[in-house]
Amino acid sequence: MADPPSGTVTLLFTDIEGSTRLLQRSGEAYAGLLAEHRRLLREAFERFGGHVLDSEGDAFFVAFASANDAASAAAEAQRALAEHEWPGTHEIRVRMGLHTGEPRAVDGRYVGLDVHHAARVMAAGHGGQVLVSESTRALLDERVRLRDLGSHRLKDLSGTQRLFQLELEGMPTEFPPLKTLDNRVTNLPTQPNAFIGRTRELADTQALLERDDVRLLTLIGTGGTGKTRLALQLAAAVVDQFDHGVFFVSLAPVRDWELVAPTIARTLGLREQPGESVLETLTEYLRDRELLLLLDNFEQVLAATPAMAGLLSSAPGLRLLVTSRTPLRLRGERAYRVPQLDVPDLRRPAVAAEVADCESVRLFVERAQAAAVDFAVSDENVEAVAEICVRLDGLPLAIELAAPRVRTLTPPALLRRLDQRLTLLTGGAHDLDERQRTLRGTIEWSYDLLLAKEKTLFARLGVFVGGCRLEAAEAVCDPDGSFGPELLDGLDSLVQKSLVRQRADSDGEPRFWMLETIREFAVELLESSGEVGDACARHAAWTAEEAERLDAESRTGDHPAFLARVDDEYANVREAIAWARKAGDGELLLRLATTLWGFWSMRGYVAEGRRVLEDALELGGRRPARALLGLSTLRVMSGESQLEDAEEALGAAEEIGDDFSLAQAWNLLGRIQGGVFGSMAPAERAWRQALSFAERGGYAAEKAESIGWLLNSTIFGPLPAVDGIARSKEFQELAGDDPTIEAWCCVERSVLEAMRGEFKLARELLADGSRALADAGLNVWAANTAQEAFLIESLAGAPEAATEVLRSSYTTLDQMGERGFSSTIAGFLAQALCAQGAFEEAARFSRASEIAAAPDDVISQMLWRTSRARILAEQGDLERAEALAREAVRLGEPTDLLNTRADALFDLAEVLASAGRREEALVVLDEAGGLYEKKGNLPGLERALSLAAELARAPSSA
Repeated sequence: MADPPSGTVTLLFTDIEGSTRLLQRSGEAYAGLLAEHRRLLREAFERFGGHVLDSEGDAFFVAFASANDAASAAAEAQRALAEHEWPGTHEIRVRMGLHTGEPRAVDGRYVGLDVHHAARVMAAGHGGQVLVSESTRALLDERVRLRDLGSHRLKDLSGTQRLFQLELEGMPTEFPPLKTLDNRVTNLPTQPNAFIGRTRELADTQALLERDDVRLLTLIGTGGTGKTRLALQLAAAVVDQFDHGVFFVSLAPVRDWELVAPTIARTLGLREQPGESVLETLTEYLRDRELLLLLDNFEQVLAATPAMAGLLSSAPGLRLLVTSRTPLRLRGERAYRVPQLDVPDLRRPAVAAEVADCESVRLFVERAQAAAVDFAVSDENVEAVAEICVRLDGLPLAIELAAPRVRTLTPPALLRRLDQRLTLLTGGAHDLDERQRTLRGTIEWSYDLLLAKEKTLFARLGVFVGGCRLEAAEAVCDPDGSFGPELLDGLDSLVQKSLVRQRADSDGEPRFWMLETIREFAVELLESSGEVGDACARHAAWTAEEAERLDAESRTGDHPAFLARVDDEYANVREAIAWARKAGDGELLLRLATTLWGFWSMRGYVAEGRRVLEDALELGGRRPARALLGLSTLRVMSGESQLEDAEEALGAAEEIGDDFSLAQAWNLLGRIQGGVFGSMAPAERAWRQALSFAERGGYAAEKAESIGWLLNSTIFGPLPAVDGIARSKEFQELAGDDPTIEAWCCVERSVLEAMRGEFKLARELLADGSRALADAGLNVWAANTAQEAFLIESLAGAPEAATEVLRSSYTTLDQMGERGFSSTIAGFLAQALCAQGAFEEAARFSRASEIAAAPDDVISQMLWRTSRARILAEQGDLERAEALAREAVRLGEPTDLLNTRADALFDLAEVLASAGRREEALVVLDEAGGLYEKKGNLPGLERALSLAAELARAPSSA
């Protein structure tokens, strides 16, 4: 399908007038009628070059590069509909709207305000009518006949828009008044700027409000989430459904609940009647009317709730749409929590075209452009804009206050100042209510409505970053037990009042949390009360205790669940670590680091965890076994394989006689001996030792790691592939219900099957194993399965097929600060790029492998040399290519890495062949073939024999 037109585009929207009634009248014939309608319209639109973007249901959305073509297509479509012989009384009448703008195309669809504006133009019309916006009229030829319909307020609540009607010869020209706010009974206020996003929320709330059983819909949420704006847009969308009007009642200035009824009456134009109360007058007025009241800011007049219940019971045609920070708690109420706007995913690289489509970014850009016309999201500022929206929690009010600052601050400069949001985010429009002109004022409004104990609890909860569970709140916020059972009630009240939110943790237990903008206000309160030091100390102590408890449970329990629970608390963990550093509490820092290093190594927080451990050992003044184990592990993952560190950690573990630590220490020692030095025989002995300690203590994660290494050894070590497959099957039978062992068996067996030529099975096994490792939360190991992917595709003769998975793996590991595996991944990626002829990019990754590789990391040191040799040979520098290839062969000779050594010999043979030294190449290929044969690597052996045969047939260069 061709791309939609770009630049200045005319958009055409259509829909069938009275489609629901038509469906009811026509019954089963409706599908045929709808299909015929679609055929007629599509033919007309495509005849004039229209690009149909959407034709779902009874509507069309079409784009035209020319306004004249769009007008001609609309005219042709209306004539086709009018001239068609519809059966019986089933004539189809369609309304159409044209608007011209410059919408952005994203993934083959348009986004932006112009799209919404075009839809609003169409929605104002009647069946058989074609409406045209001012921007489209300006581009039409003089031959196009138009009728000026004057200025109208569309349902987007923007200012007045001038509309025109396309006059079609021989077609009706007289229609009822347009369906705009001017022609409806309403006082909905005009909004000074565009309504951005909220498509899902608007659809959800409209569906609720249109239900017969929903007569009270309350939009609840934190101050600044945009409840009022959403409610106004919703009211405008349903204005046609209420014969006696839709009315906006602002309760922001009302503090006395007894003034609510008089305020509503005054809005409706009612006067006091002698002998009856205002509420009685209001009740009588509403009794027989179909009417919607939008009651804005109800939270400070909740005592008026019974009066609202009375109105609803006496006036069956009345509906209430309420905005409040807390529900009204009436029978039949439907509360809809208004979320903050969608924010960009900072885990992905920020791309301007993608980020600009995010709701929060769209709002930021629109409001920024109102202050600085030339502002735009660019490749230079996109990361800052994305992080600003995330740091502001996607709160519309916060974004609207921040965006105008681009007049004087660049987005990066604005981002640097967001640590003081409440001070920075001021200066809202002067015609706003005072509490909406600053972010602080909005939050204070909610805080002032709290009871005294709720205020204390709210401030103390500010010490938690990312929220807490009930038991944490009890430990940290109620140290003297003064709250007792009331603490849970207090949390519930703060949730109901939208200052605290609730979500489920990984295990389903409830977590109570605050938006960061609100938490900053709570921390200010804590600081002003003088409690902040004690609260932070309690918080850090509780975090350490919780981490220790989770760690102890994980040793013989559900390890993936442990990782997930630490994820839940990780923001608190980081805060506790920061507090321990600031307070100079080395013992606390050691407790945290000793407990968490396993999590850091599994999840990939390599650089971060290493820094904490180094600081803890220095500040704590002692070197406990488990801290040494952690530091040594993370140093290996950082590309520093210091055998002395591992041996010191093993010695310390042996002194305390702890099976858990011994299992980890022997696994680490084997990792260095085999994974780094390439000495698989002593490495296997170490892993067998680790396995015995893990099995004796019942430590599932350590047992799985030992087995994973023993299986990895079957790929790189001297064990023949057939025997390796047997080992894999043996461990698989012993795995029981352990998904991690099962995953390792699949991942490592995959390469062994590829060595036997079973490529389809190999790919299936790898896919299953990789997925299982990711599901277990073993992020580092899951990323590293790109090594197996490369080996399989290389054996299949297409190493370039693994390029993208290698690229993704390298990016992931690099972001973690992991260098032990990433150096190997970079080397493999360089090889894959060479295979597809991308030598320039291959050179970059060969260099990256060289930089990341530890001096004694044999595999990585061999890989960067062999890939560099291939690149140099391609460039014609055969002397340097041969030198590097021979270095790689020499590095592998002391090891028992059969495949790696054979691959290096094969690469050397290719360099020699390129230099015309056929006999030398044949000798090297014979040695490589011997290693492949010893390993049972059939595709490798075939490749070596094939090249040898090719060289033998070639004429001698002598």
